[in-house]
Amino acid sequence: VLVVGGGVIADIAGFACALFHRNTPYVMLATSIVSGIDAGPSPRTCCDGKGYKNAFGAIHPPVVTLTDRTLWRTMHSGMIRHGIAEIVKMAVVENKGLFELLEKIGPGFLVKTKFGTDMSSIKDIDSLDLDEIDADCGRVVGMAMESYVRAEYGNLWETHQCRPHAYGHTWSPGYELPAGMLHGHAVATCMGFGAYLSWKHCNWISETQCNRICKLINDLELSLWHDVMSDKSIFHASTKKMIQKRGGNLAAPLPRGEIGECGYLNDITDDELSKYVDEYKSFVMSGNFARNGYGIEPNLIDVGLDETATEATAHVRAEIAYEDKEQNEEQKISSQEYYKEEKKEEESVRPERNLSYQEWIKRSQTDRNSEWKMNVDFDKAPDTAEAPHFPHNTLFHDQAEKYAISQTTVVSKNIQVAAKVTIEENLFAPCMVGSLESQFLKIFAKTSKAGNILDIGTFTGMSAIAFAEGSFSSGEGGKVHTLESDEKTAQAAKKIFDSCEEKVKKSIVLHHTDAIDWMRDCAENTGETFDIIFIDADKDNYSQYYALAMGDMGLRPLLADGGCILADNTMSALVYDEDDSRRQALHLFNQHVKNDERVEQAMMTVREGISIITRV
Repeated sequence: VLVVGGGVIADIAGFACALFHRNTPYVMLATSIVSGIDAGPSPRTCCDGKGYKNAFGAIHPPVVTLTDRTLWRTMHSGMIRHGIAEIVKMAVVENKGLFELLEKIGPGFLVKTKFGTDMSSIKDIDSLDLDEIDADCGRVVGMAMESYVRAEYGNLWETHQCRPHAYGHTWSPGYELPAGMLHGHAVATCMGFGAYLSWKHCNWISETQCNRICKLINDLELSLWHDVMSDKSIFHASTKKMIQKRGGNLAAPLPRGEIGECGYLNDITDDELSKYVDEYKSFVMSGNFARNGYGIEPNLIDVGLDETATEATAHVRAEIAYEDKEQNEEQKISSQEYYKEEKKEEESVRPERNLSYQEWIKRSQTDRNSEWKMNVDFDKAPDTAEAPHFPHNTLFHDQAEKYAISQTTVVSKNIQVAAKVTIEENLFAPCMVGSLESQFLKIFAKTSKAGNILDIGTFTGMSAIAFAEGSFSSGEGGKVHTLESDEKTAQAAKKIFDSCEEKVKKSIVLHHTDAIDWMRDCAENTGETFDIIFIDADKDNYSQYYALAMGDMGLRPLLADGGCILADNTMSALVYDEDDSRRQALHLFNQHVKNDERVEQAMMTVREGISIITRV
């Protein structure tokens, strides 16, 4: 079999060849850095499973691996950086000459020229020795392959765990998928942290050597830090799993003695690990490293790949919760009740005017609430892979929301116009936030005195209008930026905004664009922040909108200090069809927010649910 592709293809196709007839030979033609110097020549084939890296696999090396760096010319620059991490690991613990060559050529040329295959981005090219640059790029690849193969094939069947090429792969497999990171950036964070442990915990290298290693990683625009590393529960679970995988030993490869030499850390407690993670964060954010230690384009979505964070985090957290329960059967697990079956409608009882309030409770309310369950939780609910079964397509009995609307202030003429035009344009009216939620959003903006609001998912503009009307209480009148990607819907929204009263019309800025692209550009190129960020667009991307609002991925947060995120439809994790992927996406988003220690939130049962989220 001829296998042509990058690291993922190398892993999966090699695994398939191992399974087919138990041993089908194959030749690997590597088209990426990872497959060219790591996954391609590797005898270890694998695939992910159940939210974990490399859960299944086999030892099945290719007959030969062909690595041609000219194929890398068309690669995304983010994939170039990601691949370089696998070269850095061999340099730090196996090949000092390679490390010094990376220091010489890496920061200026490897990414920019895509390993010498594209010189178009280099300035003052006439003053450079292009032949030397090309030769150095070739030497980097050759030295990396030689170091990797020497380490890998010297212990082909992993009969012992002294594996230098596992440097950077001790804790990162546990948080790579939950973070949605590219593999190379995850490995880079773990290499930086490993160098710090070698200095501080083991006393194997000096501060100067640690700085030198971290500087190279940082200069190559790889990540020294990702915010997922602050999640100690995932970090500790990674330690536990790696000890299980490595036969009862942590055996974490770390630089020892000199750069290019390796030692193995076996003993470190969870408390020590937590302390060093916090110290390491301060170390990389001390101002000595560019971008405060964050990498450039560190995430899967940055290079056009699918996001994994929400699903993987749910799997990891569900497993952590299960294992905690198994270890301590007496631990009290939250008994939060998500729903109960409908009871037969009871005849309402009007309290007699001659009864005191306490007498009325005793006479009329005790029996009515005989099945009442504690509505205050004392522990955080454990994560679940899916939302519970819910046999209804609405949250309320037929008359409940109708009664609530009837007792709510009638919406403004602007909102009424939005409703009429939506119907006239034959757009899907249930997507409107409606009277009840419009008033909620208006009053929320009014009482919070929000001056700058981001509305993600315009539809026909009802929420934007409600926010604009509420924002006038901030004094000079607020500004609402509203984002809509669909052309027909955006045209209808513009028509509606143009029909609004002048001050509302002037307060709203409609952007017909992709929301994620707009938010990224805002974070990178402006200093603008928002007092309210309303998430009401495609449900599959809620986690990405949240990450951009909070300033994850190394970008500036869009949420202002003291600001608030409102996420709409969050209880549709119950009411959507159980085979609808958006139901699962919302459930995973809800759990992600619940577990984010930076915020506190309340999920309100307004229409299909609104989550109110603020920083702690």
